[in-house]
Amino acid sequence: MTIENLNSLSNDLRKIEQEFKQKIEPYRSELWNYCYKLTRSPWDTEDLVQETLLRSLSVLAKIFQPLNTRAYLFKIATNLWIDQLRKQKHINVSLDDVDVNGKETSKEFLVMENLDFLVRYLTPNQYVTLILSDVLQFKGSEVAEIMSTSEGAVYTNLSRARNKMREYHNSNKQTRDIPQIRELPINPTIDLLLKGFRDKNPKLIASLLDENVITDITHSGLEMGKNETEKNSLKDWAEIVQNQHIIVSQYIELWGRDVIVEFERKSDNKLYLNNIHFFELAEDKVAYWKFYCFSWDLMNMAAKELNVNLNAQYFYHIF
Repeated sequence: MTIENLNSLSNDLRKIEQEFKQKIEPYRSELWNYCYKLTRSPWDTEDLVQETLLRSLSVLAKIFQPLNTRAYLFKIATNLWIDQLRKQKHINVSLDDVDVNGKETSKEFLVMENLDFLVRYLTPNQYVTLILSDVLQFKGSEVAEIMSTSEGAVYTNLSRARNKMREYHNSNKQTRDIPQIRELPINPTIDLLLKGFRDKNPKLIASLLDENVITDITHSGLEMGKNETEKNSLKDWAEIVQNQHIIVSQYIELWGRDVIVEFERKSDNKLYLNNIHFFELAEDKVAYWKFYCFSWDLMNMAAKELNVNLNAQYFYHIF
C-alpha cells in the first residue's frame, strides 16, 4: 500500500475515532476515576485510559451484538489491568481467609486506606470486584457483566476480599506519608527547556528536540519527527502563550514522575496551570515529549495537588 493510500485510510480512521470519542464522552471521567482506583497513580491511570480507548475502538469491528457502552469500556479496562497485574510477581502471594465479625461500615474508606495491601494480597479478580462493589457502588449484576462472570462468583470474590481487608485493617493498620511534590536538580537541557517556556520561545524549545523526536499529545495525536512537532503542536503552543501573561515553569517530581509544569501568572497574580510536560532525553536532546493538557481529569487532579487554579479555557475534550 502506498503512502497516499495510507494517508487516505488515516483520514477515514480519524473520522471514525471522532465519532467514537463523541459517543464515549459521557463516560470518560467515570472511566478515568475507575482506572485511578485500580492503578493508584495518575500517570498509570492516563496510560490505562488511553490503552482502554484504543483497544475498545479496535475491538468494535469484531463485535456484532448490541453493547452497553459503560460496561464495555469498564470491561476492557478491567481486562487490560488484570493482564498487567498478573505479569507482576507479587500478585502470587496469598493469605488464608480469616472470618471477622462486625458490621459492614465505611467500606469505601477501608478499601482506599488499604490499597497497597490489597493490591499485593488479593487476586486480581478479588481486587477489581472490591473496587467496583465497595468503592464505585456497582450492583452485583453490573460487576458480573463487566468481569464476564456470574453474580455468584462476584459475591464469593467480594466476601473473600473483604475478609482479607478487615484482617489487615484490624491487626496491622498503617498510614502513609509519601511526598507527592518535590523540586528536582536541573541539568543544562532542562534548564533551557524551562527558559524556552518562560520566554515563550518555540525556537529555543525546537533547538532541543532530536530530529526523530516522538511528540505524544495525550488524547489528541502523535507527531513523529522534529519538523512535524514544530509545524503543529509547538506552533499551537506558541500561539496560545503569546496571548497570555507571565509564563512560569518549574521542574518537579509530581506523583513520582519528573515533569515540567507550566503556569500562567495572570493579572490577579495567581498561578493557573497550563500544561504538564514529560521529557525523555538522549544525551542533550529530547527524544520523547509527552504532554497532558487535553487530559481533563489528570489536569484537574494536578491543579489541586499543586494548589493552583486550572486554566480551563485551554482544556477541552478533543473530538
